[in-house]
Amino acid sequence: MIPIKIDDENIAFRDLHFNKVNESIHDSLTTKRDSFEMDSFEYQALDWISWHLNFILKQDVKKLRGIIQEFDNFIKTFIPAETLTIANNEVFSVDKLKQICRENNIRGFSNKNKNELVTLVRSHTSLSGEMVDNLKIVVLENKIDAVLKDVFVDFYENKWDDIVNYDRYIFVIKHNLKTCPYCNMGYILISERDKDSKNGLRPEIDHFFPKSDYPYLAMSFYNLIPSCKVCNHTKGSKDTYKDELLSPYEIDENTFKLTYRPTNMNFLQVKKRKYNTNNFEVEIKDKNNKQDDKDRKDSNDYFKLDKLYAQHKDVVLELLVKRTIYSKSYIAELKKNFRLTDDEIYRFLFCNYKDGEEFNKRPLSKLIKDITDELGFKRVGL
Repeated sequence: MIPIKIDDENIAFRDLHFNKVNESIHDSLTTKRDSFEMDSFEYQALDWISWHLNFILKQDVKKLRGIIQEFDNFIKTFIPAETLTIANNEVFSVDKLKQICRENNIRGFSNKNKNELVTLVRSHTSLSGEMVDNLKIVVLENKIDAVLKDVFVDFYENKWDDIVNYDRYIFVIKHNLKTCPYCNMGYILISERDKDSKNGLRPEIDHFFPKSDYPYLAMSFYNLIPSCKVCNHTKGSKDTYKDELLSPYEIDENTFKLTYRPTNMNFLQVKKRKYNTNNFEVEIKDKNNKQDDKDRKDSNDYFKLDKLYAQHKDVVLELLVKRTIYSKSYIAELKKNFRLTDDEIYRFLFCNYKDGEEFNKRPLSKLIKDITDELGFKRVGL
């Protein structure tokens, strides 16, 4: 994963995004709110979202985490008033109810049909007070999620592209990202659109906090990440909030490090013919990974980066060979004879960028920079 920088240009773009979408979403939100009775849960929840809309659309990822927590706490205030009398057209799925029962160690439900599950909830005989509250939260979340999807997800999917001079195509262009920030392995390409249509080639847009779980963040600027198709689909709808996954907006170039691990003693013999891709493995080090928290998922769990980078061991192999060729005297000669700067020599030798702010310009730039640092190219003048 590589960082997306929040600078003056990014903030100006964020403000443009807000100005383009805020009014329309606010109108839709208040219209939906006013269709419910004022004392209903739906009205109160939509009113809460309306009051916080500016923050939801504009705030950075850290503050979005706070919004999620605040909204969860808001929902919990309605637990005492919620009942679990479920009609045949129950408001949450049987699979979700099974999941809640399983998480709370309620046994004997796996073979029950829908009516038996409803009876189980209504009777409360095998549920503790805390378990009942958990089930009530599920009911409340499903009630409001359906309504919020009608506002925010519908806007994302059906209305955004109707905004004059500001659609999803323009959104990804203005990010000016050349490679996927999740994997940094492939270009996320953009092509010119036909004059008579909106058809064009653009990367996908990932919702970092999934819109299936947090529909009110479906149009939040810092929740929308241009990404490659592989990463977007691999990530899917996993709950990044509960897993505490870091966003590209929350990291720097040192948060993740790519390294190599020898697997064969021949690796130690610094000769070109001794190097081969069977002698080492590419590994990822995440300084935010909590080794004592086995249930917590990190970027590698989400995007299978170790498996993807294993397919680029040939790049590491080339760097290992180059380290035996590019001596300190060779680098000094390039500087003297061609008057090249360190950055220019780095670009010439490795066909890539070494500045973290430019990692997005070419695939594998993060891998190349980390490995060249580890191989000690700084000691030879780079």
